[in-house]
Amino acid sequence: MNQRKLDSYWYGKSVVVTGASSGLGWAIVEALAPYRIKFCLLSRREDLMLELALKLKDTGSTFWIKQCDIRNRSEVYDAINDFQRQAGKIDTVWVNSGISKNTSYKKWDWDGVESIIDTNLNGAIYTTRACLEHMMNQESGTIVGIGSATSMRGLPGYGIYCLTKIGLAYFLESLAAEIPHVQFTIIHPGFVDTPINQKSKNRIWVMSPRKAAKIMIKAVAGKRRVLIYPVRMRILYHLVQSLPSSIYLFIAHKISQRRNLSDD
Repeated sequence: MNQRKLDSYWYGKSVVVTGASSGLGWAIVEALAPYRIKFCLLSRREDLMLELALKLKDTGSTFWIKQCDIRNRSEVYDAINDFQRQAGKIDTVWVNSGISKNTSYKKWDWDGVESIIDTNLNGAIYTTRACLEHMMNQESGTIVGIGSATSMRGLPGYGIYCLTKIGLAYFLESLAAEIPHVQFTIIHPGFVDTPINQKSKNRIWVMSPRKAAKIMIKAVAGKRRVLIYPVRMRILYHLVQSLPSSIYLFIAHKISQRRNLSDD
C-alpha cells in the first residue's frame, strides 16, 4: 500500500486504543502518531501513557488519556463517552487489551482464569459495544480486534486464552454480518516481542512491535477483514485448522508431554 492511501485513510482520525501503555498498543500509537490523530489512550497504567504522549508530543497528534480498567464496564463506557464528547466522533477503536497465563489442569488458578476472561473477552465486548453505539449514530467507523494466532486450535495449557481470542473473532464476525456500514477487522498476530509472551520458551518467527504495527495499520487501511501474520504463521494457522481432530490431538498431546518434561 502506498503512502497516499495510508494518508487518506488515517489522517486526522479520532482513534481509541486500549492497552496503550505497552506492547502492541504502544506500537500502534507510535505508528499512527504521524497522521495527526486525536488519540484516546486507555490503560490501568496512566504514568506509561503519559510517557508515551510526551515522547510523541511533536508529531501533531493529540492525546486524551484516561486510567481505565477494561474489566469494569462502567469505567469503559464513561471513558469512551467522555472522549466522544471531547473529540466529536470515534472513527476507529483498537480493541487491544489482553493478558495470557498458563491455564493447564495442573496449573489452574481461578483468579488467573477469570482475569483472562474479564480482560480479553468481557473487556473487548465492553469496548466494542461502547464505541459501536457512537458509530451507529455516525453510520461509519472501524473496529479492530487484536486476536492471536493461538486461536488456530485449542492449544494445550492455554485453553482459556485460546477461548477468549477465538471468541473475540466470532463476536466481531457476527457484528460484521449484521452491520455492513461499519468496518470490522480481526487481526491474529504471531509472536510479537511484547511482555505478554517474552517468558515463553517456544516462540517462533518473532517480530518487532514496530514492524507488526506497520503491517496492521496497512491492513486496516486496506479494509482487510482478517489478517494473520507473518506469512509463515498464516500458513501454519490454516494448516493446523485443516487437520482432522484425531491427528491434531495426537500431535498436540505429544507436544504437551514434551513441554511438561522440560518444565520438570
